Amino acid sequence: MEITREAIEQAVESYRQEMLDYWKELVNFQAGSKEGERMFALLSQVNAKLNREGFASELLPTGSPIPLLRAYLGKERPGKPILLSGHLDTVFPNGSYPENPFTIRDGKAYGPGVNDMKGGIVMAIYLAKVLDKLGYAKHPFKLVFVGDEETTHIGSQADVLLAQEAEGCLAAFNFETGRMDNGLIVGRKGCMDVWITVTGKAGHVGNAYASSSNAIEEMAYKIVELRKLTNLDLGLIVSTDIISGGTVSNAVADHCRIEVDCRYDFNADKPMLEEKIKEICARTYVPGTTTEVQFVSSMPVFEKTAGNEHLLDLVNQAAQEFGQPAFGPAHPGGCSDASFMAKAGIPILCSCGVQGDGAHTKHEFANVETMFTRTKLLAAAICKL
Repeated sequence: MEITREAIEQAVESYRQEMLDYWKELVNFQAGSKEGERMFALLSQVNAKLNREGFASELLPTGSPIPLLRAYLGKERPGKPILLSGHLDTVFPNGSYPENPFTIRDGKAYGPGVNDMKGGIVMAIYLAKVLDKLGYAKHPFKLVFVGDEETTHIGSQADVLLAQEAEGCLAAFNFETGRMDNGLIVGRKGCMDVWITVTGKAGHVGNAYASSSNAIEEMAYKIVELRKLTNLDLGLIVSTDIISGGTVSNAVADHCRIEVDCRYDFNADKPMLEEKIKEICARTYVPGTTTEVQFVSSMPVFEKTAGNEHLLDLVNQAAQEFGQPAFGPAHPGGCSDASFMAKAGIPILCSCGVQGDGAHTKHEFANVETMFTRTKLLAAAICKL
């Protein structure tokens, strides 16, 4: 059965108020990535809603207090599943905003996670509901939502589960923040977090400088060497972004710690950077200091593929049919869970969510109408798969 543009328009519009109401409910439930109990409660509420509305939904253990939600709609359909993914956590702990912070003013929605990415969660759920309502019968929908994306799943197996859940799927749409430049993401850099700690020997600056070992001075040498690893022409970035050390100004610092963010375009660059960072940390510039390096977490490269570009083409065909401007291909430096799902070797489009800006700030906003326009376009594109 062919599903027409008109039918998609009508179905999405029939859910308009319900989508707005659920968006408000999600945003008003404030929960940050590091709040295990709050995130468990939020995921449980979403799980219950999906089960009430005909999905087969469950919470899967991740080895942390925050589970992963997996839900199917139309599991009996014959084709490979289409994966719709996103995250429910935000960078804002509960209480960062007043109660019930969701507001709409002049066509823009505001509130914690309104754009990054609770709007996208609403779109993913109702995209599946729209096509189910219209009798779509080709492929099951598999929804996978996590609650610790903003902390890159440290202490959790959610990243492993994301890759596993993507196995065998036809394609995936990740509902991260929609870009203001009207681009859809066909590839992303990989990223790696590195913590480096230097330990020295404290002493009075005036009386014991010669017998002390300044950890901050040792780290200063290392920071300069780390920066030399950056090569923008090769897509490599090594950036020292957090530093702490010392106690008072008249005591030689016996400790210094930095956090380093690394970005790269190819998965093969990761072990190369690890070795070079180890070499820098193995060298001693200030006698009497020692250095420890930890490779804390990483996200693989979401590599640009012909399959990803084909999905973009299908969305642009739908955009033309709906009289909307075409989307361009984007390849930003930021990471997302699309990187883990890309391990399965399936086509993926990222940043399919509601369009907006100001993520991770209290100026975050979303353009309300794009929630409905993009849901329509994605529904039409999926019908072409």
